[in-house]
Amino acid sequence: MKSKQEQIWENLNDSDFRKQFVSEHVDVGIAFQIRSLRNRQELTQAGLAKLLDVTQPDVSPWENPDYGSYTLTTLKELANAFNVGLLVRFVPFSKLVGWTGDLTSDLIAPPSFSEEKKYALTSGLIASGTIKDNDPYDLSFLYEKMQGKSPSETKTDGELINAIT
Repeated sequence: MKSKQEQIWENLNDSDFRKQFVSEHVDVGIAFQIRSLRNRQELTQAGLAKLLDVTQPDVSPWENPDYGSYTLTTLKELANAFNVGLLVRFVPFSKLVGWTGDLTSDLIAPPSFSEEKKYALTSGLIASGTIKDNDPYDLSFLYEKMQGKSPSETKTDGELINAIT
């Protein structure tokens, strides 16, 4: 039995399939990413709309894989609202096929810059043995140390460091 990647590669010989494959990858991928990022950041559609200064009915179609009418401006505004990077580039099909087989939650809904900073900070502390934790993305252990203040509510790295040490 052929793997998913092998089946895709075989079908890529057809130019119509290649066109559809790229279209589906972009349209479905963006819709799922928007919904996943919104959920990861515990935002409602109305909450995301407020961040973007649009209405909830503007946001709803963006999460529909059949929408397909994203503008670069909208994608840049979404990246800013989610506090993540945006990469738009032309790539060889080998990369595209590889990405379809490597859909981890952090690729679909990557951590925000704030989460990455906290991850980098806690990873260093884990490596040094200051704290013991198997999942450096899980910062819930900080909650107790911060006397009920959620890690996402920290305003400075200093607050975070003081809570950990």
